[in-house]
Amino acid sequence: MDETKEQNLYGEKGREEAGDGDEINEAEEGFMKGYDEESNPSECANCHTILEDEFVEEDFEGSTYRFCSEECARKFEIKKEHI
Repeated sequence: MDETKEQNLYGEKGREEAGDGDEINEAEEGFMKGYDEESNPSECANCHTILEDEFVEEDFEGSTYRFCSEECARKFEIKKEHI
């Protein structure tokens, strides 16, 4: 493999080409599994913080949005009404 090129370890081909010096740890392996499963963390539609296990889901104009709190959901609704 050409050492001047950056190796993408997050794709199937990159993992197969990884050498002994490029071994990954458990945290990186877990990240790659999540990446492969296309699980992206959700963020609050209003303040953009990463959502934890508990969140608020609201429907506005036919779309579903997630929020970190009822307060953010209200603020988002007010913004949408004024657009």
